[in-house]
Amino acid sequence: MGESERLTPKQRAFVRALLTERDTRAAARAVGIGETTAYRWLRAPHVRAAIFETEGAALEAATRGLLRLASEAVNTLDAAMSDQEAATGARIRAADIVLARLLQLRELVQIEARVTALETALRQEVKR
Repeated sequence: MGESERLTPKQRAFVRALLTERDTRAAARAVGIGETTAYRWLRAPHVRAAIFETEGAALEAATRGLLRLASEAVNTLDAAMSDQEAATGARIRAADIVLARLLQLRELVQIEARVTALETALRQEVKR
């Protein structure tokens, strides 16, 4: 069972608001809870786990978006490098940013998978 399933509807809304609002106070206001409640919830392990899950899902969506842009970025680089007459500095920079972020996100996802595997192995070892 995912941690988000253990949350109340208000807590689920708060977790989502944390990803869209500028800070904890704004997230609390957005869902109609007090700041003290928000900070208390942030200390609760199941809320923290749900935040982590939600952030992970958002990163996965961003990765998919970057993957869709990667082909266009490569094509932009190709066109910019082939066009001897066009001022292509801005286009090259944009393509470079997309590719760099894609590689960074890929690396983070791989590191997260490795850490998860290590944590699982450690838990299994402790159970023995």
